[in-house]
Amino acid sequence: MPQPNVLIFCVDEMRADHLSPMGNPVVRTPNLERIAARGTTFTRGYCNNPICMPARASMFTGLLPRDHGVRVNGQSLRADLSTLPGVLAGTGYRTHSAGKLHLTPWVPKPGRHLPEHPESMAAWNEGAIRKFPTPYYGFQGVDFVGGHTTFIYGEYIEWLRARGGNPECFRHPEPCTSGAPLCHRLRLPEDLHYNRFIADSTIRVIEQPDEKPFFIWCSFPDPHMPVAPPEPYGSWYDPASIPLPARRSGELDDLPPVYRRIVNGAIKPNGVSPVGVTDDQWREMIALTYGMISHVDAEIGRVLDALERTGKLDDTLLVFIADHGDMMGDHGMIWKAFYTFRGCIQIPYLVAVPGWPGGRRSEALVSQIDLMPGILDLCGVPMPGADWADCKTPFERGSVMPIHHYPGRSFAGLLDGTATSIRDSVVIENDDPTSGFQVRSLVTPTHRLSIYPGTPDGELFDLQHDPDELHNLWYAPAHAGLRAGLVSRLLDAYAGETPWHPVPYWNS
Repeated sequence: MPQPNVLIFCVDEMRADHLSPMGNPVVRTPNLERIAARGTTFTRGYCNNPICMPARASMFTGLLPRDHGVRVNGQSLRADLSTLPGVLAGTGYRTHSAGKLHLTPWVPKPGRHLPEHPESMAAWNEGAIRKFPTPYYGFQGVDFVGGHTTFIYGEYIEWLRARGGNPECFRHPEPCTSGAPLCHRLRLPEDLHYNRFIADSTIRVIEQPDEKPFFIWCSFPDPHMPVAPPEPYGSWYDPASIPLPARRSGELDDLPPVYRRIVNGAIKPNGVSPVGVTDDQWREMIALTYGMISHVDAEIGRVLDALERTGKLDDTLLVFIADHGDMMGDHGMIWKAFYTFRGCIQIPYLVAVPGWPGGRRSEALVSQIDLMPGILDLCGVPMPGADWADCKTPFERGSVMPIHHYPGRSFAGLLDGTATSIRDSVVIENDDPTSGFQVRSLVTPTHRLSIYPGTPDGELFDLQHDPDELHNLWYAPAHAGLRAGLVSRLLDAYAGETPWHPVPYWNS
């Protein structure tokens, strides 16, 4: 197969079960169904950290947060690490980012804007930056959008003003009907929305005549909170038709004690409390989120139409993925934090390869660290340092044993049916400076285990019989053996995913 174009659609804070190809009966995403019809829907796709910057750094580098160093929001991705766009650029790809990046802090220390913090919100709002500097982590071109809804910024703002739009509409949106927290309705035509700017930027690169293949990161800030869809999407879904979030009476008795403090408002992760949120408000929150997802889907449709119009669709590898999910009312909680419930960690994950089987569903475990090796494999490009075991060394060859130089695995075999699995578990890290928790999780085909180091607390769920994670088995004496076995598996998996990276100096 000749080297394909690569187009990755990334969304922010979208749950896997908010996707129609995953079986959601309410949300309408016909253009994501177009991608699913051309490829494979991974029904067990996971992030490796349910927070924006660590998750995105894992997608870009193929490394867990402990190895790429971005463990929480506000830490910059190291410039000396190989990135997916950087590797492809080095092989002749033209690389472009449209929309959200979030690889360096939005709120750096005062005065630290350039050159190390070109995503600084203050620098853009004050006019210190007007054009995004490139190259940037392997991107040769960038059309930048930072922030979300009520605090959007970046190059999009000048684009909006040039078309007669007023950025103040984002700062002062209309309240939603029910008064749900962090939920609004946006007074802005959809053709002036930042999603249109992002899609137009992507289409412009697609339409450029060039013999070189392209790699485009088309990254929408939605449906991340604050929720604020423009019309008509704000009215597309009737809250009364939305099922309530997953929960059961008495489940807090079986969860780590910190969750009771969150639900009663004693702790407010991200400054937001679920106290007093009514069923009507949960439903409207989800309905407005669905509106944002359908809006993104419409702009993805415009991009897919451009690929068809230019004759490039059959030469383009398509991916749809999210950085993480959201609790969205499950178990009485809102947004994200140190949570490792499925709403936060399970993500949409669609991959379509030109000419390969379409309309397939795979239950194999995949995660974000598999994105880079999977894409490079399909492009015929080796992972950085892949030849280290064949290079001359100062040692006898027999004393240098093979070791995985990256923790991820290519998913190519899952796409063409030559493999049924590429891993037997997914490791998830979640460091939370507001609580001090450093939660480590293991997801297997049948269970999810989360440990809270330094405490006696944890979570253990049987995903086969309790997919909504309503019955925590961690404290149950009858499941002590299962718990111990999964803790051991977590240790094995955590050690096994330690990369040989950077590669040994004799191969540098």
